[in-house]
Amino acid sequence: MKALVVLVALVWTGTSCSGPTTSTDMVFDSVAEGPATFAQVQETIFDVSCALSGCHSDSAWPNLSAGQAYDNIVNVESSRGIALVEPGDPDNSYLYHKLLADADIDGSRMPPGGPYLTPGALEMVRAWIEKGAPND
Repeated sequence: MKALVVLVALVWTGTSCSGPTTSTDMVFDSVAEGPATFAQVQETIFDVSCALSGCHSDSAWPNLSAGQAYDNIVNVESSRGIALVEPGDPDNSYLYHKLLADADIDGSRMPPGGPYLTPGALEMVRAWIEKGAPND
């Protein structure tokens, strides 16, 4: 599985943790160009959708800011008693469940109110976890 993520279009219109202020969404797509890396997850997902003021920045758990996210999610227990990211096992990684809006999550799908990750972006997260969630 190759999943180098290319940012096809990124339209930022004031999305916050309470949801978007307009109907314009961020759009991600993937192309077959190598394995998913944590750097890609950080840059294309966490930095633009999660590590924002009032969301998962320095004041909210888990902090998903660059330089902080990895240590705050890999092998760290979630509110449901399973790891936020269980290396090699996306099906037992709570963060992945929150992105998918699986029935067994507490609270709402992330990011709350959207825009939600596209199938290509979700596959990138899944592929990174499946390969052992390395800090690469």
